[in-house]
Amino acid sequence: MVYRWRCRHCGFSLWAAGREQAAGSVKAHLFTHTKDNIRQQDFSYRWSCPYCSAEGDKHEREEAVVEFKTHLFDHAEPQLQSGVHLADDIDRTGSILIKAPLESTGANGARIHLLTPAKVYIFITNEPQKRVELIRNEFTEWPASTIIITTKSQPLSDVEGINLESLPLEVVHLNKRLGLDNLGETVSRVLSEHESAGKISLEFDILSEIVTKFDVQDALRFLQGFTSRCERSNVLTHYYVNPAAQSESVMNLLEQLFDIQVEASGLVFESPR
Repeated sequence: MVYRWRCRHCGFSLWAAGREQAAGSVKAHLFTHTKDNIRQQDFSYRWSCPYCSAEGDKHEREEAVVEFKTHLFDHAEPQLQSGVHLADDIDRTGSILIKAPLESTGANGARIHLLTPAKVYIFITNEPQKRVELIRNEFTEWPASTIIITTKSQPLSDVEGINLESLPLEVVHLNKRLGLDNLGETVSRVLSEHESAGKISLEFDILSEIVTKFDVQDALRFLQGFTSRCERSNVLTHYYVNPAAQSESVMNLLEQLFDIQVEASGLVFESPR
């Protein structure tokens, strides 16, 4: 079950795997709007609700904050929507930027969530073994097709406990010396071959390598053409980047390219707009 909440004060939205995770994020966000409603008064801390006449009083500031946040969530809880998907706002076709360390709990949570609606999984990755193991560990059955596009030689040689020959699994090898056009052409061919098999979810986790290896403007032009090509085949694409490993200027440019951008932390996805 996935929950969504949207702030009525700003463009902030969140998606969470459970009510408890959603509550923590909602409380923290609402407090950023209402923190001035806690004041020190006569040796204690007093809060007043901006939405109703409720008030509270605690000797310790932290206790007042906890009580105030809990009360704020009481107002927000009816706005929680259940049974939703992160990609519903773009009709499950388009581009999503996931901001998280590539092998973090947040990134894996996003992968699982964004692969779920699809029948065809495409991974453009330097970690093919981890992606195959993710499918094995997190899904009850294999998709109709899985295509791994990678520059690694013998990418699945260390996978254990899976009979790879029995699976609808294809590995496409890329030459490291070839450029962005070759990558784009390869993916375009794969999409043409598989778009009739059902919904495609494509994970792109080499964003940082592309920005580092190529000129930034060349990388941006490639990404614009790449996202456009994927949308022609009604693909749900998710791109992964660790913001801490990129400059602020590069992140600002990247964020403008995608339909949705979220920060993935644990089992919560937060979007500033």
